[in-house]
Amino acid sequence: MVDRLLLDIADDGMLSVSMWPAGELPQPVGEPAPLVLPLDRDSLEDLRWYLEDYLRHPYAGYADRGSGIAARLPAWGEGLFHAVFGTPETRAAYAAVRARGDHAEVVIRSASTQSLGLPWELMRDPSRRRPIVLDGVSVTRSLPVQDLSGSFPAAEGRLRVLMVISRPEGRDDVGYGLIARPLLGMLDAVRGNVELVVLRPPTLEHLRRVLIEEPFQVVHFDGHGAAYGGVVFEQEGGGADPVPAEKVARVLAEGRVPVVVLNACRSAQVAAHLVRGGAASVVAMAYSVYAVAAAEFMAAFYERLFAGDRVADAVTAGRARLALRDGRPSPKGRLPLEDWVVPVHYLRRDLGFPGLRTERRGASLDDLLDRPPDEPPSDDDLAPVGVFVGRDDLFHTLESAARLQRVVILHGSGGAGKTELAKAFGRWWRDTGGVERPDWVIWHSFEPGVASFGLSGVIDGIGLRVFGTDFARRDPAQRLAVVRRLLRERRLLLIWDDFESVHTMPDPVTPPLSATELDELKRFLGEAGTVLIVSRNPEEWLGDLRRVEVDGLSADEAVLYADQLLEPFPEAGRRRASPAFAELMEWLDGHPLSMRLILPHLATTGPAALLAALRGAAPLPGRDDGDRRSSLTASIGYSFDRLPEADRRALTMVALFHGVVDANLLAWLSGISDVLQRVRGLTADDWTRVLDGAAAVGLLTRFADGMYRIHPALPAFLAQRWRAEDSFAAEHAAAAGAMLQTCSALADFLLPQLSGRSAKAGVLLTRLHARNLTGMLAHAIEEKIWDRAQCIVQTLVEYWDIRGLSEETRGWTDRMRLALEGADGSPPGLDSDAGRCWAFVASAEATRSVLDERIGQAQERYTAILEHLERQPPGPYRQRLLSGVYHQLGVVAGERERWEEAERWHRTSLAMHEECGDRAGLAGCYHQLGRCAQEQRRWKEAGRWFRKALAVEEELGDQARMADGFHQLGMIAQERRRWHEAERWYHRSLALNEDVGNRPHAAITYHQLGLLAQERQHWAEAERWYLAALEVNEELNRGGHLVANYHQLGVMAVQLGRPREAEQWFTRALALAQSLDLRTDIDRERGSLDTLRRS
Repeated sequence: MVDRLLLDIADDGMLSVSMWPAGELPQPVGEPAPLVLPLDRDSLEDLRWYLEDYLRHPYAGYADRGSGIAARLPAWGEGLFHAVFGTPETRAAYAAVRARGDHAEVVIRSASTQSLGLPWELMRDPSRRRPIVLDGVSVTRSLPVQDLSGSFPAAEGRLRVLMVISRPEGRDDVGYGLIARPLLGMLDAVRGNVELVVLRPPTLEHLRRVLIEEPFQVVHFDGHGAAYGGVVFEQEGGGADPVPAEKVARVLAEGRVPVVVLNACRSAQVAAHLVRGGAASVVAMAYSVYAVAAAEFMAAFYERLFAGDRVADAVTAGRARLALRDGRPSPKGRLPLEDWVVPVHYLRRDLGFPGLRTERRGASLDDLLDRPPDEPPSDDDLAPVGVFVGRDDLFHTLESAARLQRVVILHGSGGAGKTELAKAFGRWWRDTGGVERPDWVIWHSFEPGVASFGLSGVIDGIGLRVFGTDFARRDPAQRLAVVRRLLRERRLLLIWDDFESVHTMPDPVTPPLSATELDELKRFLGEAGTVLIVSRNPEEWLGDLRRVEVDGLSADEAVLYADQLLEPFPEAGRRRASPAFAELMEWLDGHPLSMRLILPHLATTGPAALLAALRGAAPLPGRDDGDRRSSLTASIGYSFDRLPEADRRALTMVALFHGVVDANLLAWLSGISDVLQRVRGLTADDWTRVLDGAAAVGLLTRFADGMYRIHPALPAFLAQRWRAEDSFAAEHAAAAGAMLQTCSALADFLLPQLSGRSAKAGVLLTRLHARNLTGMLAHAIEEKIWDRAQCIVQTLVEYWDIRGLSEETRGWTDRMRLALEGADGSPPGLDSDAGRCWAFVASAEATRSVLDERIGQAQERYTAILEHLERQPPGPYRQRLLSGVYHQLGVVAGERERWEEAERWHRTSLAMHEECGDRAGLAGCYHQLGRCAQEQRRWKEAGRWFRKALAVEEELGDQARMADGFHQLGMIAQERRRWHEAERWYHRSLALNEDVGNRPHAAITYHQLGLLAQERQHWAEAERWYLAALEVNEELNRGGHLVANYHQLGVMAVQLGRPREAEQWFTRALALAQSLDLRTDIDRERGSLDTLRRS
């Protein structure tokens, strides 16, 4: 029993407080008084922004605003407390209730949704210095219902929980089992007393039918809230079905559901309707809630509910978990959020399930010894190997496919986690009502050598599981008929593992099934109910069935799995901090078996050594005598041995590739004169046949025409076999040379693509081959093959600039300069491959300095390059390099606002480009001369230069530079207050940059669109554009651009009359400008702060 304080809030805002001791009637305390709230409309909006929007953009001033609001929560809470318990009488009543026990409850009762919607959970007793909801007091809401006894009763006996998991966006939605799957682990403590059922399909009509057919004490809706105060179900065939709160309430009232749990965002409005409709207790969310927060809350909530606690106490436990584990996802990683205020509890009648109270963990040793020993557990086919992590997207796919297509083929490379996923899905259906009886998830292995290999073995396995030993007395025809009828009329799930051995990858020593037997198996599938087939092959021979490919874990899932795998090895922790660990994780690519067998070696081996082993430079760690589920060598060998000998020999070349292999590249490589004899002359079609064969046995995964992802351990396996051959050293050297030539040719092909009409495809292809290219760049540096190194690095630098990966550029150019220059730092002469490579690398470093806004450093570097070039003998190559350096010195002068000097450099460069007919160089000069004119407010001249540049760029198909031209024409139009024209130019620029993923340049246009919207006083639009720019610039650490973002947000705050916010932005901008030594920006920010303080 719990003592309560009842707060009645009338429609006119009068507050009445009553003391409500357990088992007694409420006793009024003092006289009704006006409720004076400490939170005005702006404060409530600040709280909403903090809980719902803050962590979307936790940057700079927004971070300050977020932390500032969090710091105000205690004051708001104390203000609410004083508004309710501010008189001596009410304070005494509060103290009396607190003194009567460890637990108390405050009930807010009102017909006003506005009053009920206030954040009462913030209330804070100043004498105890904690919010009361985190200090032993529950807060619930109630409506002034006349007949409180009219709520639906909770049936005695088993607690039945119906989960409605609505994910209308499919694999792109929130994790499918984020809430429900953790609950399965809690059921062991209450096994037999709690039944968890998942509604399949999650439609409103099916919910209505299920609730009428059989009672449930709890209905839990795990999905999205609708904008107008409802929830979103799914339609029968998929897609969203928004349902108003009133309609949901009617369906739940028809089913007489006493407890409803809603982790949909802003579902508190729905809660009020449900309580009016007869629900005894409703748990909902007052604001938008992060999925991970909802999962944390529900885990603690159900743990206490299943232990027999009241719903109100379970809510308190969930709230405490949110306060304890307060990290929420953001673009900056996990950040703290005080979202314990989000869950709310609406009460019509106190409710709990005390019949669930069971013996908890921690029984005494005597009790354990007194119990009779259990019989040894039978083998559990569905038991996991290790821990199972993630795969929520595939769970959702399998749920839909199993319902709509019924027979599903899970296929993927060996070790991709197909079997463990199938087991986990089987456990999920077993424990959530997917099958009629828990033991009707029936596992069957087609592993070679087992006696139950064909259809007869399948039939016997089903029959014996369902009907027992009597089934064996029937003749084969009777068995088949009985099983077919069973599968037609009842809900079972069949899981067939290792199915590749049936036909596509037969075991050499096991007699294969005949054509007749294969046909029988195929026909059986047509009437077998729900079947999940697990194979390394898509099994196309089975016809038009649903196929689901299993790739590696997602990046987040891989990190979580690594955490689990390395938890027993604390000594591996320091090795995870190494940059090589990130490279190791990238190589492993979320491949579960490889991760499970490789990562534990971090206890004794560094990540760089493990990575070298996976690349084939050293033997893989660990023993090779395990089976294909415990040994990478055995797993790959199982598939590899099923390939023809010629294909196995040809696949040796895959040992040279990193991550991705391409049939066209292999054909290119095979055409090189000194390549290995085993692959010489193979065409792209030949290679496609070989690689498709490897994909069919699970060694590769085809993802595009002629392109395949490589099993993480395959290069090591191939290298180990190759190393055993006497000719390995000579063959490997020749193959590496051919691979270098191939990657050099690929880089030459890609470079014009990155800026041309096919830029999007060029960026994608470069991203896919980036690891191959960097691997061969390292080889070229080591072997000092500088012409090949230059070909590769100039393509990679262009790609890294597009992606904003400045650290990659900086790291590789530093490495190359160290290798190229003499001990005294002197560069090689231009008459050598090394000298020409040095000239490119040095120029790339200087250009990087400009992009990083280190203008002084850029000036020094370009001047040093110029002095070196002037000492070289004359020639066309020197002339071309000089024209480029003059151009860049003009850019540097422009960054220093020395426009006349900049113009001189550009005109000198222009003359040299005209002399040698360099059209691309001419376009660059025209563009920079346009900038010089623009900055000196010569608008018409600037426009002529930019259009002249655009004409050449369009002719060359240089979309990257065209985007810059469109942007500059937008700036001219904006300066001339031609806003619609400016907007059109900016969007043309943005379309090109976003298409290829050029985020740095897109961010510049985002910022400019923000300026444009700000000038037009479109404040919300301006803020959206500035936030878009801010997110990119923060992520890419673009300091000077961040200063500009901060400054403009400060200017806008001034215009909106928010001086405190403006001061925060200007202060941020000043601090960053000082750290970067940006003198002009420092002066501007100081001036802005002085002006603000004087006003």
